[in-house]
Amino acid sequence: MAPPLQAILEAELARGNRIVEVGGWPPHCSLLVMLAQHFHTNYPLAEGVEFREIDDPHYWKAEYVYADECLACRFQGIASR
Repeated sequence: MAPPLQAILEAELARGNRIVEVGGWPPHCSLLVMLAQHFHTNYPLAEGVEFREIDDPHYWKAEYVYADECLACRFQGIASR
């Protein structure tokens, strides 16, 4: 995972979130890492990182995207943004 997304992932794992899926979501994400819970906080956006609220129960709640890599979170969880 690209360093800007890796930093967010590590912060989420340290807060107790967990990875529930790793794969791809062509053509938008060559790498998709899905977390079990909502993101615990709003993370500062490093250069090239975009935050998106998806809010679609068929897909996921939100995502951080860098190039063609996505770090996403499911709807269930302890905090909403």
